[in-house]
Amino acid sequence: MPTNNPTPNNAASSAPGAEPERNTVRIFQTHSATGVPDAGEFVVVMHHRTMNTLGSDTMDFLRPMKPTQTEHPGVFLYNDPTRGSGWLRLERFLNSDAERIQELVRMEEISRAIGSEPLKNPDIAFGNALAMRTNNPWVMFAVAAFAVIAGVGTFTAIPRVDSGATALVVMGIILILAGIGAAISGAIRLPWWRKARKYARENGGTLPSDLTGL
Repeated sequence: MPTNNPTPNNAASSAPGAEPERNTVRIFQTHSATGVPDAGEFVVVMHHRTMNTLGSDTMDFLRPMKPTQTEHPGVFLYNDPTRGSGWLRLERFLNSDAERIQELVRMEEISRAIGSEPLKNPDIAFGNALAMRTNNPWVMFAVAAFAVIAGVGTFTAIPRVDSGATALVVMGIILILAGIGAAISGAIRLPWWRKARKYARENGGTLPSDLTGL
């Protein structure tokens, strides 16, 4: 998550010899929210404080600014009705985080063109490296099938245990319900996902990993 407020560049400068802050968004404002020329430079430090990846947390901050890709990776135009407009640059992010933010900005561009993405999940972080993405409906269907099979499997194991049968029943029910929920989510997302893939291919630009098939 970002710090509470953007900090003017001259107030955010590091002490002599200090290493610059990592994971910063440098904002170059050109116009105020009313459209009046109003140049300014601000720095926002992104802090990873949720179960989501740093890329997802950063995108949560950027989303209201309506970022648009430029020909330069990590550099985006923005037009925020409440903050003004201009451009911004990602600085000192890990390559993996910067590349993911680039993809998420592309997904936002697609969503603004074809409509909001239904039942969108953030990237969930596991440790420092592994992230689970569940926005692909086919992945949801695979997860649903696995959960249902595992749930049914727990019921078949009940006659072979002397104790803990109640726990197995509860676990089986939870797995089956989770599988049904994942299948429903995938079915709801599938039409939008197909429309998004078609738009991305017909209008040029990159095809984010969220829209690639299995």
